[in-house]
Amino acid sequence: MDQEVSRWLRGGPPWLKYAVELQLLGAKPDVQPVLADNAVAHIVRRLKDQQRGIPALSTGQVHYTETGKAYWDLFFLADIGLTIADLKLENEAEAVFRFQAPDGTFTIPPNVKDNYCCMSAILLSSLARMGYRDDPRVGRYIRAILKTQNPDGGWHCYYTDMEVLDIESCPMDNLNVLMLLGQYAEHRADPGLEGAIDLLLEHWDRRDRKWRLHGFGVGKRFMSLGYPAVKYGILRVLDVLSLFPHAAASGSFQDMLEFVRGQASGGKYFAEFTDGAYAGFDFGQQAEPSRWLTFLVNRIEKRARAGAELV
Repeated sequence: MDQEVSRWLRGGPPWLKYAVELQLLGAKPDVQPVLADNAVAHIVRRLKDQQRGIPALSTGQVHYTETGKAYWDLFFLADIGLTIADLKLENEAEAVFRFQAPDGTFTIPPNVKDNYCCMSAILLSSLARMGYRDDPRVGRYIRAILKTQNPDGGWHCYYTDMEVLDIESCPMDNLNVLMLLGQYAEHRADPGLEGAIDLLLEHWDRRDRKWRLHGFGVGKRFMSLGYPAVKYGILRVLDVLSLFPHAAASGSFQDMLEFVRGQASGGKYFAEFTDGAYAGFDFGQQAEPSRWLTFLVNRIEKRARAGAELV
């Protein structure tokens, strides 16, 4: 990482400086300034809220596509590198596990059925990063997921248990499931996941042919930089794939990453779309370069270098 860019990143708010020092520089920064930050405290309060937070999951008032609510607020805090213990969200984390069935699957109102692993994987991937990686309930969920792989090695919410043998897995399902599995060293190098990874890479390779998979395309919206990562887009695809050496070593991954690098201005990145729920953060505006997006690209590059060396 360029030294000037590094200094610029560390000049950001406490939560961003913490993420940079922890994840890019290998330091052990003090978490207390982050917890005292008003913007982070606001997200934590929202996660506890009865209408928008984790308690509202049981009411069906929170949908996985909605920003500023439980799914993506938790995801953002996990991205920073914060833990459930740091944030004193243990009760809220336990509330998520109340939706788990004995077979490991989750059924969450209003429309997350037991076979919709791509949706519940959003929550479980955040919890795994936030101190629950070795929790047996997460392990049970992963075992349930692995039992529903399609013949091509990926996943499709609507076609499980070998119901349809010739349908490609869904790119969003693959992305969300890999987001969780990528938190584990044994899964990062698992050849059994290469089918799911390769479909995401092939989707990029065939973008000029307008190849749409189950409603997902690789067009202008996909190639625009923004956060949070609710939609199927280039930054989250790269972020997830950077966890897997098989992907990081591929020409398709490097081509995708070069496309993103081409959007930089002096090593800094601008948000090309924003979300009003996060207007108080630098990725919620487009006028100035975003330290957070710049951090994410640098994190992708760091992971990819490490992963490619393992192949």
